[in-house]
Amino acid sequence: MDSRFDKPMALSVEQLDFQLSPSLSAKDAGAALNAMVAQTLAAQRDPALDVQIDVPYGPRPRQKLDIYKPKDADNAPKPAIVFIHGGFWQEGDKSVSGFAASRFAALGWASVSLGYSLTPDVSLTELIAEIHDGLQYIAANAAALGIDADKIILAGHSAGGHLVASVICDVLGRGVHRLIRGAVLISGVFELAPIARSYVNDLTRMTDAETNTLSPLRHRVKAQVPVHILIGSDEPEAFQVQSAVLHDSWASDVPQLTFHMAAGRDHFDVLEELCAPTSVTVRSILKMIGQTAED
Repeated sequence: MDSRFDKPMALSVEQLDFQLSPSLSAKDAGAALNAMVAQTLAAQRDPALDVQIDVPYGPRPRQKLDIYKPKDADNAPKPAIVFIHGGFWQEGDKSVSGFAASRFAALGWASVSLGYSLTPDVSLTELIAEIHDGLQYIAANAAALGIDADKIILAGHSAGGHLVASVICDVLGRGVHRLIRGAVLISGVFELAPIARSYVNDLTRMTDAETNTLSPLRHRVKAQVPVHILIGSDEPEAFQVQSAVLHDSWASDVPQLTFHMAAGRDHFDVLEELCAPTSVTVRSILKMIGQTAED
């Protein structure tokens, strides 16, 4: 484990719990989440979009997708950003995940919100397997969904960032990393040892074996695709170190690795970077498929 994790590992449980509760230090986490819910509902009612809600990709109730696609005359397959929400694997749902769908539709993209079961109803290993199942479903059914299977970008926030990194490193050995063209890791957690010491594990209940197997930083990168890391400058130190170590660890293995610390952004309003077509993050995403904001 990188020595930069010595500091969070040495914190008292109370201090670590505070560091890993970003809503306590954010400007207004509730307002940010409510805004994303409102933006998602607006996208679902947007007459310029074709929208499919609750498309099942597996047998469990939360294994569902929401798909947003711009309406156009040629109906050509669209590049797609597949977004995975956060919530430390134990809360949240895809109702917040369509917040950038209308903005990406204006750029000619489809957006997919990938829902998943939560711990402790399933183990963290089973949860990660669901993400793999969802990605496989999207790729296998891309033509019917109006998606270009060769232009799928996987993005995730917080725990969702961990889930994306788990695909990139193929922690389950299923090879689904071959299905993506690029990845975006937003305020993620990539070494699970500090998380296992905190309140998070009261419900996540990861075992020592899972802490080892499911920590992306303990694996080599398998997906040879562009990766963009995004973190807010106002996020807790426990999150800052996760992205910093990941960037340094992956620098020699990722063919196109970019890192952006968004000034003045906390753990929640950092997602507004996905709604700005000229932001560093959106420009990095477009570059993954050879597109620019002006195209």
